[in-house]
Amino acid sequence: MSLDADLLRTRLADTRWHRIEVVDSTGSTNADLVTRAATEPVDGTVRLTTDQTAGRGRHARTWTAPRGTQLAMSAAVDVGEHTEHLGWLSLLAGLAAVQGISEAIGVRPGLKWPNDVLIDGRKTAGILSEYTRSPHTRHGDGGVAVIGTGLNTTMSEDQLPVPTATSLQLATGEDVPLTELAASYLRALSDLLDRWPNDVDGLAARYREDSDTIGRRVRLVLPGDEEVVGTATGVDASGRIVVDADGRQVIAAAGDVTHLRPV
Repeated sequence: MSLDADLLRTRLADTRWHRIEVVDSTGSTNADLVTRAATEPVDGTVRLTTDQTAGRGRHARTWTAPRGTQLAMSAAVDVGEHTEHLGWLSLLAGLAAVQGISEAIGVRPGLKWPNDVLIDGRKTAGILSEYTRSPHTRHGDGGVAVIGTGLNTTMSEDQLPVPTATSLQLATGEDVPLTELAASYLRALSDLLDRWPNDVDGLAARYREDSDTIGRRVRLVLPGDEEVVGTATGVDASGRIVVDADGRQVIAAAGDVTHLRPV
């Protein structure tokens, strides 16, 4: 199946996404919009492809997939001066991915903080949010966030990048309706952004419902390679993970989480 740009525009006409761009191939949908933010207004722009050749994850990690086996989407949002709540954007994209996948293919994933979407414990999507200053915002020289999501759609077992990954087709055994998936995800993301940053308490409650991390024993590797082992107890108003490390509370805005087996 392919992406139907005209149908997407129709389905999303009443959302914040007023410019929908479907391209045959590109290096990185995120990089495309970050670069353009320096020279033109990009708020409300979404760029999508099924062939991303130079995708990026956190910490400059690469995200690659054979042509036609992934869905890469990046959405640009004028965030003004709400920089204290930027950590929420990747979490909102995760919530939107859960809703979009659930509506489009009937499987409800879980979320591993901060940016992995899991089905049966295996990663099917990753998220990267980037912030850049831009002279073309409603606030003058303000900020733009580009929220990127890459989903493994039709990868076979031998095409998966790591054994701990999966694809939507592998999870269901059925074809993936790409246009329906993209429309459901982007509508959910638009609705969640309407609540951000004024309803972070409600968003945190929503995140707890879909989190596969909260309540688990985890290993958290912080920047600088410090390791913390404990129980993830929640996320705070800034979207940071809260871990109880044997009575010591650790709050982190960035880090890598590993889910541990119960002891």
